[in-house]
Amino acid sequence: MKNYRRSRSIKYLIIIVLLIGIVGYFNRGMITQNIQSLTTHSQVTNIDIKTDETSQPEKLANLNFNGQSVITVNNNQPTFSSDDLKQTKNGWQQLSSLDWLGRPQIANALLNKNLMPPAQKFKARERLTVKTPGYHAIKTGNNNTDWLYNRSHLIGYQFTGLNNEPKNLITGTRQLNADSRKNAESMVTFETEVADYLKQSDAHFVRYQVEPIYRNVELVPRGVHMMGQSIDDESIRFNVYIYNVQDGWEINYLNGDAKKVNS
Repeated sequence: MKNYRRSRSIKYLIIIVLLIGIVGYFNRGMITQNIQSLTTHSQVTNIDIKTDETSQPEKLANLNFNGQSVITVNNNQPTFSSDDLKQTKNGWQQLSSLDWLGRPQIANALLNKNLMPPAQKFKARERLTVKTPGYHAIKTGNNNTDWLYNRSHLIGYQFTGLNNEPKNLITGTRQLNADSRKNAESMVTFETEVADYLKQSDAHFVRYQVEPIYRNVELVPRGVHMMGQSIDDESIRFNVYIYNVQDGWEINYLNGDAKKVNS
């Protein structure tokens, strides 16, 4: 009888463990986001947590595109702390580890002209081979440049010369990465502003942060949150969120599939 009761208790224990595992699996996205919000060093997240249980990345992830590709965050004012803005002799870049889904996370840097690759190296830039999460080679036109997705750098190649690094590459639309339409803004708009400033002097430094924003367990980010602030002057100062969208296309952010829609 004792052995029967013990066997039945073990069966119940196994069932409870399995149920906990199943619940944890189906809520893994929320669990991961909570862990990330507790461990991130982003000053934006810390500030929002003081007044609201929803973190800044979660707020941005829940935004739906309304036709404006770039919106300002915190009235376009960066939220770096005084420690974040401390200047070092040579600048630096820091990439976060990939999360459990293989997705790149927040990237930080103190940019300086000395970190930028030489012009000759820039011209000889190697072809990107990293398959970013959710990436598909989808044509949007007949030209060789007409692709829906780019492998988009978080810290731009022109800043540090880092190229085929999985921690620094996301699946981004052409519209997010380098929108060539007249008066359009995209990541390259702010990257060019920073690069032009850095090239003016070896004494110019810019504190820089780019964070891909994901919704739950989706592989393709909904957008990127970019902040930049020059050290010792007001030349560079922005805090923006750029949607990862492409006009005329419907994107499945869960796996990167996309289809053309009637405009």
